[in-house]
Amino acid sequence: MEQLRTCSFVFAILSSILIAPQDRSTTKAARIDQLVSRYQQCGYFNGSILVAEHGKVIYEKGVGYANIQMHSPNTPQTKFGIASISKQFTAALVLMQAAIGNLRLETTVSEILPWYRKDTGSRITIEQLLRHTSGLPPDYGAPEFGDGDAAARHAEPKAFAESACQGALVSEPGTRWNYSNCGYILLGLILEQITAKSFDEIVQSELLRPIEMNDTGMDNNNLVRLGGAVGYQRRAGLRYVPGPYIDRSHIFAAGSMYSSVEDLYRWNQALTHSKLFSEELRKKIFTPELGDWSYGWFVTTIAAGQPGEGSMMAEMRGDMPGNFFAWILRYPEQDDVIIVLRNGYGSTENLEQNLQAILFDREPHLPRRSPLDIAAQVGWASLNWIGTHRFWSGLVLILCVFWSAWGVKKRMFSQDAVTRKP
Repeated sequence: MEQLRTCSFVFAILSSILIAPQDRSTTKAARIDQLVSRYQQCGYFNGSILVAEHGKVIYEKGVGYANIQMHSPNTPQTKFGIASISKQFTAALVLMQAAIGNLRLETTVSEILPWYRKDTGSRITIEQLLRHTSGLPPDYGAPEFGDGDAAARHAEPKAFAESACQGALVSEPGTRWNYSNCGYILLGLILEQITAKSFDEIVQSELLRPIEMNDTGMDNNNLVRLGGAVGYQRRAGLRYVPGPYIDRSHIFAAGSMYSSVEDLYRWNQALTHSKLFSEELRKKIFTPELGDWSYGWFVTTIAAGQPGEGSMMAEMRGDMPGNFFAWILRYPEQDDVIIVLRNGYGSTENLEQNLQAILFDREPHLPRRSPLDIAAQVGWASLNWIGTHRFWSGLVLILCVFWSAWGVKKRMFSQDAVTRKP
């Protein structure tokens, strides 16, 4: 009888294990890994990824190389340029200074930066700089923030702002939304003015050290020397070439920070749970106005027909042309986050949207290899074979020339025979 009870107990345990539903997080992690592997095989991703669901990391991985020449792999701790995601830190610092009374958001630029032109600076408030409603010209496509000669020239932040950020207004402050890197450069200078510290010191002491973001900081044109990733430009045929040189100094508080996926996850968690931010401040950070822009984030409701439709989403992208591309997407109602950092610039292929689909239990659309990539890869493989097999390639070339000459001679003989025919 005792043996029968023991067998029944064991059978019940085994049955519960066999029929228990599979852990959803594990399933999603496996699906994400399958998706990421597909992107890697197609040559569409070189960088690092982290995905968290319900406040817990379910997937993190480095793909490809941080430094191709040194064969250094990307990891979840690899430092990448995050470009405009830097604006989140700048905005948070300004709001924190306002919360402790060191700054009023209604203060004008001219009141803090006496060198700024008075006719416009006396009309632009700190709040309007934060909200991209200052009336400053949109400068997303400006050469200084691109990948050409203007972006490579060195300029200290103040000198750059004096020469490039005092243009005529294109709208009355507070009335229209225009994305302005210059606006956030001015915010960095304002923070330095009111604290008598460098922006680097402020961001380290007020945010990075308290949150233990040890792989985050300002890129003073030394990211590779700090062990960070090299920025690459993707070419057809699964090739990556070093990206164009961009001087980070003048980009400053608008986009010259670096970070890792693990550190940005710490940042995400701090925005949800840290005592650094009061509940009132957290709510303010994610309250959008014109352009769906809040303070360093675009905040929207996911459109109908999309995975997660009806849910709130806060996102921000960082674009350093020819070098890095960063994307962070928060889903606060689910406490989910997707963080993707690339040092292979030039191909996104909807990876983030596919990760979002998996998070919301929808099927992703797997990418296919580009015909141009296939053709280019065949071409490069042929050239490499020729370069490493010179004797045989020379012999093949001679045979081809001989065969062509013989064919031409044969056709000429045939034509001559036809001509001579009576």
